[in-house]
Amino acid sequence: MATLGQALPLPEEGWKRYDDNEIIFKYSSGFVSSPNEAYYNGTSRLASIANSTVEFQFKGTKLRIIGNRHNRGSSNISVSIDGLTEVFSENNVDIVQQALVYEKLNLSDAIHTVKITTNDINFVLFDAIDVTEMFYKTFVRYNGLYYYYLNSSWNQLSSVDPTEQDYKNYGMEDLLIVPETAWAQFQGEVELFYYTNDPVQQVSFNIETEPFTLEEEWADKNIEVLYYTDDPTATESVVTIETEPFTLAEEWEDKEIKIIEYTDDPNQTESTITIETEPFTLYDELGDSVDVLYYTDDPSKTSAELNITANYSPLDELEGDFDVVTWTNDEEVIAGNRDMMLAYNALPFEQLVVQPTDIALYGDMKKVIATKVTENSPEGILRMAASFDSGLTWKTYRFNKWFDMDIQDTTLFKRKGMDLDTLNAIPEKDLIALTRIAYYFDSSMHYENSYSLDELKMIVDAPRHAVEFRDMSLQLVNTTATINLTFSGNKLTGVLNDADQGKVKYRVLLNGKTYYPADGNFTRLVQSPLNIELNIDERNVNFGVENTLKVEFQDYWGAVDSWETKFIGSYSGLMFMDESGDFLSDTFGGILKQLDYGVIIAGQTTLTKKVRIKNLLGYAVDHVYLEMDKKFETDGVEVQLSRQADPFLPIDYLTYGLIQPEDSIDFYIRIATDIHAKPNPNGNFEMKVTADRV
Repeated sequence: MATLGQALPLPEEGWKRYDDNEIIFKYSSGFVSSPNEAYYNGTSRLASIANSTVEFQFKGTKLRIIGNRHNRGSSNISVSIDGLTEVFSENNVDIVQQALVYEKLNLSDAIHTVKITTNDINFVLFDAIDVTEMFYKTFVRYNGLYYYYLNSSWNQLSSVDPTEQDYKNYGMEDLLIVPETAWAQFQGEVELFYYTNDPVQQVSFNIETEPFTLEEEWADKNIEVLYYTDDPTATESVVTIETEPFTLAEEWEDKEIKIIEYTDDPNQTESTITIETEPFTLYDELGDSVDVLYYTDDPSKTSAELNITANYSPLDELEGDFDVVTWTNDEEVIAGNRDMMLAYNALPFEQLVVQPTDIALYGDMKKVIATKVTENSPEGILRMAASFDSGLTWKTYRFNKWFDMDIQDTTLFKRKGMDLDTLNAIPEKDLIALTRIAYYFDSSMHYENSYSLDELKMIVDAPRHAVEFRDMSLQLVNTTATINLTFSGNKLTGVLNDADQGKVKYRVLLNGKTYYPADGNFTRLVQSPLNIELNIDERNVNFGVENTLKVEFQDYWGAVDSWETKFIGSYSGLMFMDESGDFLSDTFGGILKQLDYGVIIAGQTTLTKKVRIKNLLGYAVDHVYLEMDKKFETDGVEVQLSRQADPFLPIDYLTYGLIQPEDSIDFYIRIATDIHAKPNPNGNFEMKVTADRV
């Protein structure tokens, strides 16, 4: 069993560990992130400011706090559990990481509230907590009873309402142990009841079923909706059911409709039902022949008379082509002085006209508009169909969607083809990829509707990637490319774009000389927009004086423009500077200037020197981590870091949060020696810094 002060890298049996980055922990601003591979999961929280706090809740009977013990750790850290406060320490001569720094046992099995508070400016490192081991159990409720699966069968729980102990003793840890055949034993509604003492556990169930829809489940079934309310003033309720769009015409098509009317009005003797249908004639419904049955209960009636008015010609009886043979004794006609005239009246045959070629489109079709002749329009009927595959198949638009239709079946075409109003109302989204239109005409006089097609036009987006022809002259419409660039930290970033969506190219000049591409030519043409990210090598920059950076760019047609900026030459990176503003190293790690402490006498501590880190990367960074390079350490000599000069609080490393471009951070360095330190005439040390790009 673990004891206070020792390292505890993993929780012991019966315990569960929560790392410092779990959502159950709430930190005050005094705690900052402190990543290090030596900590649990490589993360921890560090505070060196008094009254910094960590708060959380947990359920269980015991608690352990995992921290870091070292010689600069605080010895006055408060921990409050449900309002009762104790003190623990992280101070120790030797460093112990992932150490057990606090333990509390024999708590009540309930939810506890914990608050950890720093009481001084010494370091407090919060790494993790260990609490009572968590459990996750499930019951199935069916017909008001609770079940669990054990020994290949369902077992009923004796309790009406399961307790926490019931969940611990009988609850199922893994529902995968239940086979499909066992689930099939429950017919109807099944409920899953899940219990856990884990404060961060999020519960979800994945239930695999055969794909189905409510429509499939409720097909041929009566749906009853039961509504309950304890509102004594409520007199009605509204139930809204979302279905796919449909119309009564769509549902009742080709079906017999029966309408039953009920009324409690004793004076009502008749009712009227109005049904709107598509235009039709008796010829459509009855065809070429019909039997008429007549019935009367009038005993005086001895005969019936049926009068039918119709357009008819004996020529209607003749099928196919025929010759007309005439005879005359008109001498003028025989002599050839006058032509013989034959006049006859007949009905035109129905016609099917199919567009032979695809509609030529250069953009997206917005609308189809058909117009009928309004004056002297012959009586008849006009229907249309559309094709999306160059005439291989045809469709009609009904009930706000497309339906397949055989246009060779003229009876079907006449009944279900689109009229002008339907065609003109089709929305843009349903016209995508339309290629052809077919027409059905029938000008028989017995139709009441008057139709004759005057014109059909398409409204289409104008072509965006083409030239314009005007008065037989060619005009190339071109827009000069544009560029949006920024230069920071010796890094050039931005976008080169062309409103014509054409190709673009560019080149970069530094102080009047070609920089990129090296051969002085433009880059090859590529499709816009083009992202530009280019690092400017500091070895080509004039330091401390003004430099000129120029970007020239062209589009496909050769239109040239440029962008230019001026800057004072400097280094890039997270740069070390002394308090006078001089750089201590360059971008490539070369030493430019040293912090010279002169001769150091063994047993003494040097004066403090201020060092500044400046962000010259050109972008923001986070999780800045600063430490000494261990390979330069010498026995008896210690390089100490501190966030402040007075008082100087030594620490092994420094961590910082978000640093924006051009922002800087100051810290302090001194050297401490003991009396036994060995002399080193050329002693030196180096620092290293790491950060994450935002």
